[in-house]
Amino acid sequence: MTLVARTPEAAPAVAAAAQAAERPPAVTPGLTSVSGLRTIALLQGLGDEVLAEVAQACRFQRVRARQTVMSRADVEHDCCFVLAGRLRVVALSPGGREVSFRDAAAGEMIGEMAALDDRPRSATVVALQESLLARMRPADLKALLRRHWPINERMLRHLASTARTLTERVYELSTLNVQQRLCAELLRLAVAGEPAVNGRVVLRPTPSHNELATRISSYREQVAREMAELARQGVIHREREADAGTGREREVVVIEDLRRLAERIEGTHAALERA
Repeated sequence: MTLVARTPEAAPAVAAAAQAAERPPAVTPGLTSVSGLRTIALLQGLGDEVLAEVAQACRFQRVRARQTVMSRADVEHDCCFVLAGRLRVVALSPGGREVSFRDAAAGEMIGEMAALDDRPRSATVVALQESLLARMRPADLKALLRRHWPINERMLRHLASTARTLTERVYELSTLNVQQRLCAELLRLAVAGEPAVNGRVVLRPTPSHNELATRISSYREQVAREMAELARQGVIHREREADAGTGREREVVVIEDLRRLAERIEGTHAALERA
């Protein structure tokens, strides 16, 4: 596979006020980067020789927690593969209110839409924790898609899934009240997380009330009230457990019965059956 030659590129123009002024130095590609690329869902099935070429076409970069990786309306169009860490895709209103679209964990990608259509960024991406990224130019991504049909097909499925998710969100915002939207978000988190045991799911990590509010277009106080009501009804409860990584105690939300949660939302039984 012939990839387009690399040229140095500028960092995103806008950074969050809380982050440092300069980015950490890029990580030098090597065997670790090739093994890291092997974990990317889009690249699964590529041989080591092809992955080595992909690695040469990427710029590897570590980012700090709370660092802005991409900003809405940026005109640079790199696609980023997340090798380690976790990032959040958000939009910020002029007044500073945050709307959260999704989180991207290791194995996923961000920035693919701008890389494909060469238009300005549609959202801002912030690192939730220290992360390792592989940045690829649009021309290199398109060459990869042209060369490997299975990769192209995965990208099409990913874009179709993104469109479906956004359609569901628009439907929820238009037709569901705050408690129903909250239940829908908790159900999404449960289905995407650890397997249910007798219909019972522990959300790890448990998002804060503020994080949930940004996902369902509400306010922290409203989410707190609705979570308390769900706890009063016995649908959820909170318990403390030791964090496996740090040993510190943390609070998690336990969903006692997924079906009871699903019953509070119209049209969610199909999503539960797919789990």
